[in-house]
Amino acid sequence: MKHWRLILFFFSAMAFSGCSFQHYFILGNSTDQSILIEYTLENPQEQNVIFGSKGEIYQSSRDYSPNWEHPLPYRDFNNSDEKVSIKLGPKSTLVFGLLSNDQYDAQSMKSASGKLFNLKQMTFTVNGVEYLINKENFHDFFLEDGGVHKYVIQL
Repeated sequence: MKHWRLILFFFSAMAFSGCSFQHYFILGNSTDQSILIEYTLENPQEQNVIFGSKGEIYQSSRDYSPNWEHPLPYRDFNNSDEKVSIKLGPKSTLVFGLLSNDQYDAQSMKSASGKLFNLKQMTFTVNGVEYLINKENFHDFFLEDGGVHKYVIQL
């Protein structure tokens, strides 16, 4: 009888336990210089969008993922919600998009819950070369790996 109670307890615990996952959009800076990152958003105040005007910067881990234990302060040089302008320091990572318990579909550029891809464009310059990322070429830069869309700036 105890055996059945243990099995029943185990299945009850599994039924009530939740599984949470995060889907991140990140930009890493592998260089030894600060890089000005500017990006423009459509409808930043809308609740049903993927990207917000408030990103987060972290010290980079070895693979240029965020080191969650080491957030870094930053300043947005633009006071508009539609445009973000920040300096991404050396060996740091910007988290500029997040989906919680939601999946992102690169083909439709929407999440499973209907959140919209609202990044108009992102620009930065490295060694005199200006990079322009928009909806059409976003997935050429930001490749998906295990729930993370990541691009690492390199020299």
